[in-house]
Amino acid sequence: MSTVDNVWFFAYGWAMDKSLLKKVVGDCGEPMKALLRGYRLSFDTYSPSWRGGVASIVEDPESIVYGAVYKLSIEQMSKLDNAVGVPSQFARRKVLVDVESIGVVEAVTYVSTSSRGRFVKPSEQYVSVLIKGLRQLGYGEEIIEKVKKMIRG
Repeated sequence: MSTVDNVWFFAYGWAMDKSLLKKVVGDCGEPMKALLRGYRLSFDTYSPSWRGGVASIVEDPESIVYGAVYKLSIEQMSKLDNAVGVPSQFARRKVLVDVESIGVVEAVTYVSTSSRGRFVKPSEQYVSVLIKGLRQLGYGEEIIEKVKKMIRG
């Protein structure tokens, strides 16, 4: 498979948990830590499958979203589209992310198309998966505490 058939996927929220992402798309290789500058996490979208709010991103020049990048095939991205609810719940967006030991790359991520315009409390299960993903990636407690504050609304 040529690299033209692959895209960088910027994961935040549940998709940072490699085991969950693998259940959706199959083998996805090792994630790399990545920062999305100029955006912040927003919990304003309800997910019936998570029984609560799920993370989306909104533009905010003063903020950073902590996440990961994976190199995925077009077929894997299509599976991910179905899992996150493109186009009814989420839409793809191209973003520039700063990847540890690589630099800035163009990646695809998802933004909510079904925002409720207010905070929607995430389920304990969702929060647990998000924090697990951050820890798997090696983010420290300082970052995890910042993210927990965003989750509380």
